[in-house]
Amino acid sequence: MRSFSLLLIPAFIIAVSFTILYPNFADRTLNLAVLPEVYNLAPETQEKLTKDFFDRWQRDYGLTSQWTIEPNSGLPPKEMPVYKIRGRFITSAKINQISQENQGLVWESKNKLEPTMIEDMIKGGKSLSIKLGLDLQGGMRVVLKGDFDDYAKKLRDIYAREIADQNAILLDAKKSEDEKKKANERLAEINSNFELSPMRKLVELEKAKMIIDNRLTSQNLTEPQVRIQKEQDAIEVSLPGVTNSAAILEILQNTETVEYRIEEPSPYALRSRIEESERKWMELGKREETDIFKFQEIVKNKLGKKAQDAFIESLEKKYNIPPEYKIFAYWRRGESTKSALLPRSFTVLERKISLSGNDMTNAQPSFNSNSYGWMVSFTLTPNGAEKFFDLTSQNRGRNLSIVWGDKVVSNPVINEPIAGGRAEISGSFSQEEAIRLANVISEGALPIPLSVLEMRFIGPTLGIESIEVGIRAVVIGFFLVMLYMILYYRLGGLVADISLLANIIILAALLTLMDFTLTLPGFAGVILTVGMAVDANVIIYERIREEIEVGRPLSIAVTQGFENAFWTIMDANLTTLIAGILMIRLGNGPIKGFAITLCWGIVTTLFTSLFLSRMFVELLVNRVGVRHLNLRPFFFGKTEVTHV
Repeated sequence: MRSFSLLLIPAFIIAVSFTILYPNFADRTLNLAVLPEVYNLAPETQEKLTKDFFDRWQRDYGLTSQWTIEPNSGLPPKEMPVYKIRGRFITSAKINQISQENQGLVWESKNKLEPTMIEDMIKGGKSLSIKLGLDLQGGMRVVLKGDFDDYAKKLRDIYAREIADQNAILLDAKKSEDEKKKANERLAEINSNFELSPMRKLVELEKAKMIIDNRLTSQNLTEPQVRIQKEQDAIEVSLPGVTNSAAILEILQNTETVEYRIEEPSPYALRSRIEESERKWMELGKREETDIFKFQEIVKNKLGKKAQDAFIESLEKKYNIPPEYKIFAYWRRGESTKSALLPRSFTVLERKISLSGNDMTNAQPSFNSNSYGWMVSFTLTPNGAEKFFDLTSQNRGRNLSIVWGDKVVSNPVINEPIAGGRAEISGSFSQEEAIRLANVISEGALPIPLSVLEMRFIGPTLGIESIEVGIRAVVIGFFLVMLYMILYYRLGGLVADISLLANIIILAALLTLMDFTLTLPGFAGVILTVGMAVDANVIIYERIREEIEVGRPLSIAVTQGFENAFWTIMDANLTTLIAGILMIRLGNGPIKGFAITLCWGIVTTLFTSLFLSRMFVELLVNRVGVRHLNLRPFFFGKTEVTHV
């Protein structure tokens, strides 16, 4: 009775494991959303988009997968603008591929793989599918190096105002020695922030990693893996299934932030120098010689941020701008709302940042019915609200410029102090730009600029081959081990094989629940788990055979065999588990993936070998009535005992 009742525990665990793994093999439904603007296009453009999509469907997507799609031609109805794709093994990587190859048609962020009932019950609708790594399904790997020199310059801008205030205290003869001492201490503290030690760099890389994680998650990308490479001051990003490198790199490298800066005071002497020069060239009919025209050409020709920064620096030298001020370009649209957002003039702002993006949160884009344009409203943090009130109180009548990245997008006049912790940014925004600006405020800007150190692509063919090789290795290895156990230990081998199968099922379910991403090293860990599980069963059966050969009754031989093997198996697996835990803590990438499967494989092996196998064998001997147990291979003859 004891063995029978205890078998309910592993039976329940195995049933739960099968339930968790069910979504991997179930028929799924993917809602592939269509961009709303597609329905406003000319009929011939719509026809071309849908023809290209269905050509790819026949060639790449539905040919071997046996998926079905509704409707199977043309656009879906405007009231329900989604294609319904049904079938098995609809992976996130495949969804990414479809979305990125049909960007003019598919609304990527609205695509949804409908959850199964199991996923709704266990994870509230989140996916329970086994996740495959970059080496198994192809994609993009990019290493981004942190530019800490540029970061240090940004820090000096942030602290510029406070440094000026503290230096003023030191130069003021009326200040006491105690006040000057405090000013010196504060300056020393500020200067320590500019010393970028390895630990400080690691902290900033961790912040950047978190922001990149958030950005990739919001892009609905499949299982992005973001890791820090300490030795190179870099961040490695692996994106399985991604093929659109240009769009992804823009998301990863975007260091734009939102800042408030005060414009130079009236009568705008510094800005007047620039305007006077521009006016002279315009009067001569040489618009192409104006600085703003040259800057627009740099922007239009996409020469990059470095070229823009170098041009602005040259202007600051040309017009002799003091170090406490900085030139910015004021970006607006032309007379038409559909014209491009371009730099239209220059303005001179204080170098010190009055309010940064860190003081803002909960940004939302909205349409302004008064100006017929888009704006972004946001909430200020408690500290930000206090700073904003002080800022607007002390600078009445001056212009408060809103800087997005390096662009001045709005330059309102401060008429009165603003309290309440709510504010808005209105400018010449399109809907997409307003959404992008809101995302910058909500997600935060990267603390450090990132440049591409290395970028590699793994083609989908290599991914498919890797999957096939990995699965073939597991299946062949599993089959050979099971065959060997049956040939060598006969009925005992069959019990070991059942335990081994249960081991793999439970391990797969555990890894799925943990959102583990399976890679080739992970496959190696699974295969090693199979070998270790077999090794544990071999030790047990050899102990049982020793007890049988000295004349013990079968039921006692089984009990003694398991008890004698217990600590041998436990010690061997615990030492390996310790090594695996160290690999998880100290390793990364492939080493960590291998170590995770190894450690959880050890846990499931101990459960199935020492508990499940024992329950099965005791059930056979004590309940089913097996009276003979031969634990020698067929070709060695018989060594058995009659049940007493």
